[in-house]
Amino acid sequence: MGLLIVILLGIAILLLILSFRKTKQSQTHTDQQLEQLTLTIGQEMNELNDRIRTLEIDAAITAEKSGVLGLESPERKDLRNMIDMHKRGYSFESIAGRMKSYTQQEVEQMLAPYTKKKDEGSMMA
Repeated sequence: MGLLIVILLGIAILLLILSFRKTKQSQTHTDQQLEQLTLTIGQEMNELNDRIRTLEIDAAITAEKSGVLGLESPERKDLRNMIDMHKRGYSFESIAGRMKSYTQQEVEQMLAPYTKKKDEGSMMA
């Protein structure tokens, strides 16, 4: 009877050691996968940053050559904010209220090229 307990205790200790080793191997594999994922995301972020930088430079070149507002001009920032608010569903009146330096009519005129008319193209001759 005592021999059986010693054998069972030995098997239990052996299984415990194997379990720890298997857990460590699994954890190492998971760590490697996480590191690979982190590297991949970092590379993609770098590529996106490069593309954004290129687009900003192209926009600056286009703005300079066409003589339109510069990228950092206050008017362009205001227009960018107005377009953003309009795309999020703000009315012309609420945009003018938030911008304070523009009337509702000025906001409508500035956003006219960037808004889609709902009835445009729906009428048949």
